[in-house]
Amino acid sequence: MVNDLKIKKYWIITLCMVFCSLASFAQECTDSWNRRGEIYFTNDVYGDPRGTLINTAVNLTYGSYGSPISGLTYEWNLYDANGTFVKSGNTINFPIMLTRAENYKVTIKVTNSQGCSYYEKTITGRDPNACIVPAEDRFQGSFDIETYWRGIPLHVETPMVLSNPIGYNAANFTFLWKLYNAAGTLITTGTQSTFPVTFTSIEEYRIELEAKDLRGCITNLTQLITPIEPCIYNSEERSGYIATDKSPYDNGLEIYANESNNLSFYSYGKPAEDFTYKWELFNPKGISIGTSEEASFPMTLPSGGEYELHLKITDPSNGCETDMVQGIVCLITDSCTNDNPKSQKVKALYEDLLVNLISRSIQGETDAQINASAPTAEFIALKPYITNGRKDKIYNYVSTSRKYTEVSGREKIVGARFSFSPDREYDVDAVIGWGIGYDSKKTTIEQLKKTIRDSIYTDLGQYMTSEQFITSCKSRYSGGGKMSKKKDGSDLEYCDFGSQIRHIDFCPGTGVTCDPAIIGFIDNRSQTVFTHEDVPFKFTTTATNLTYSWAVALESGEIINTSDPDITVPYIYKFKYEGTYFVTVTAKDPTGCSKTFSRLISVRDTHCENTPYTFKFETADTILNYEWKAIDTLGQTINPQTNTTGTYTFTPPTAGNYEIRLATTNAENCVTLFSKYVQITSCNGNPVSCTQNSPMTPKVHSLFIALINKLVTTPNGTDVNRYARNEIIALASYTSTSRTRIFNFVNTNAAVSFSFTQNGASNDVSLPKSASGTISGIDLSKYFGSQQITEVITNYSDGSNNPAGGFVRNIDFCPAADCLPAIGQMTIIPSNGASKSSTGNRSKI
Repeated sequence: MVNDLKIKKYWIITLCMVFCSLASFAQECTDSWNRRGEIYFTNDVYGDPRGTLINTAVNLTYGSYGSPISGLTYEWNLYDANGTFVKSGNTINFPIMLTRAENYKVTIKVTNSQGCSYYEKTITGRDPNACIVPAEDRFQGSFDIETYWRGIPLHVETPMVLSNPIGYNAANFTFLWKLYNAAGTLITTGTQSTFPVTFTSIEEYRIELEAKDLRGCITNLTQLITPIEPCIYNSEERSGYIATDKSPYDNGLEIYANESNNLSFYSYGKPAEDFTYKWELFNPKGISIGTSEEASFPMTLPSGGEYELHLKITDPSNGCETDMVQGIVCLITDSCTNDNPKSQKVKALYEDLLVNLISRSIQGETDAQINASAPTAEFIALKPYITNGRKDKIYNYVSTSRKYTEVSGREKIVGARFSFSPDREYDVDAVIGWGIGYDSKKTTIEQLKKTIRDSIYTDLGQYMTSEQFITSCKSRYSGGGKMSKKKDGSDLEYCDFGSQIRHIDFCPGTGVTCDPAIIGFIDNRSQTVFTHEDVPFKFTTTATNLTYSWAVALESGEIINTSDPDITVPYIYKFKYEGTYFVTVTAKDPTGCSKTFSRLISVRDTHCENTPYTFKFETADTILNYEWKAIDTLGQTINPQTNTTGTYTFTPPTAGNYEIRLATTNAENCVTLFSKYVQITSCNGNPVSCTQNSPMTPKVHSLFIALINKLVTTPNGTDVNRYARNEIIALASYTSTSRTRIFNFVNTNAAVSFSFTQNGASNDVSLPKSASGTISGIDLSKYFGSQQITEVITNYSDGSNNPAGGFVRNIDFCPAADCLPAIGQMTIIPSNGASKSSTGNRSKI
């Protein structure tokens, strides 16, 4: 009997637990479309959906899109910041009055015949005597000062307004605007919803806004704005591309030698006929071979290679200019590889080397291990056909993996690059499709190498010389052997299979016949070449018993000096004038075999202290009066002169940077101002960097750092030239190429680096990163010109710096100062009396 009672008691408890659980489950609330809504109240019109004044009655309600939901019953509860119950209600409207400036919680359970739903909301009590609504609370954080995606132009009135979030109505607010310059000085204020401002200089301005709603609650906003020059602001109006009339599309320029083409500018902005044009075409050696000022440019290229077209586009309505540089790939049909019986042999040897290297990477060897290894049989077989390098091994080998795609725990390899010389980034760059992996259990080494070889694409149809890159490119969708259309003829970015190759002779026997071939380069140890100084040149090579014949030529090809024939000592030459020259050497071995090498040299003037320099203003205008003066590094005026001859002689007393100023007055008393900056060197000491006194240096430095900070935030897989397009365009005018594109971009945890040209021997910019701060600037005290590499100290936002590893090149940090429009140019008259123009640009002298 006792046992029976225990059993019955057990079942009663069990059944109770089951039914109680079912009852509890039946009462749980779920979301449903016919009950779904939100808690809201009238303060939503102020963009403050969670705040209400304390000691002020407010009515909460529930609904969807501002309307009630039919068929519901309501259970409201209000809790204070400690979770203590305050009040409840059961109608659609729930009147409450908060008594403390803190967060309260409101809950509501809505029920209809299908079930119930539960919602809650935080309500913040705001003190009417000090009511602050944080910006992140106003309109859910979308309440901010509009900055405009194109930026804000200099000297143009621009209305500063609030962004226009959903529900915003300016009538519900009062405004107090304040504008401060970079020095913190208050410039102007405003009390309307729109705040018109005109920025007068390129500096960082601060705009402060106090927006107060009709309850008296304030939101404070701050925006930092640096205006940009109007011509940079409206650069989109002059954007576009260059194409031929036969293929008027933005897909790069590929034409055939001896084929007639008309080039035109196709505008994305204003109509192309609104602009004026200046065209100039350069051959593969960098020599100008044609100019035009017509809207179209007729062109017939005489031979294959990579040409470069420069175009200056000017908008006459505002004087704004855009410089474009367009590479032109001139294709040929008569490559020497078509008939040379050894071409396919050399191609096979090259591919043997490439297959061996890539297979080693796929099998697990690291890049460092491959770079440190001894030369393989494949390299030794190719060695006789390598035309530039030490010929002892490969250098700078880098494999490219396809991330997140692995075989046997190793990422697939999609390509590799390497060079034949330690001072070049690469001489071979190959891509092999979407990646190849290796599983030793399923594939033999022979099968792996066959797979790699089947993925190599080498087209010798455009081979002309081993000194130029030959590019092969094939897309999976462009057919076998067909060149895929891409923006740059030597860019593998759009290729699935292909390569860039140089310094391999694919036509042996038709050019250099020396065995072994003479390999080396012209070496000039000094980074900068100055006029009126002895400049030594030597030929660096591993070959022995060579003799040399040297020559110096102008850009036009005119030879201006030659050495004695077959000398063995270094060649020394003193350049008289600033400019660009070709230095060539013909190296000859004891058998009489010879080879010619060439190097482009940039020469700068040496301006010494205590040496008189004469400046001349050249113009077609009738000028009655000239007022000259020099301004030293301290801003002091030196040697003012007034004359009517248009010439000015100045003897700089010390080294430093001087500004030569000229005011010209014509018959109508119209005054035009000109200036020219001159860097004076202590010819018996160290030069002073022009960046110490150039007024344009801060601007260029600011644009450069803006680009760097944009680049370091580039998301993985993003096209950096699209992501940082505005910053690249802003800096392009001050780079050596003026191209709105960068190449060889690498962004790692340690550094950021890139180039302004496609196939440069090394990068133009490399800056180390800091783990504790962003890059805030670079020290340019060692900068003496854009064409040489300047080692810089990299500064960071946390106050630290890195004195090693950073360098810049091909950026002009001392460009000519902004000038008022005028036509004319100032020249320096050398001691021999021949005048030499300092610039031919409008508004600059």
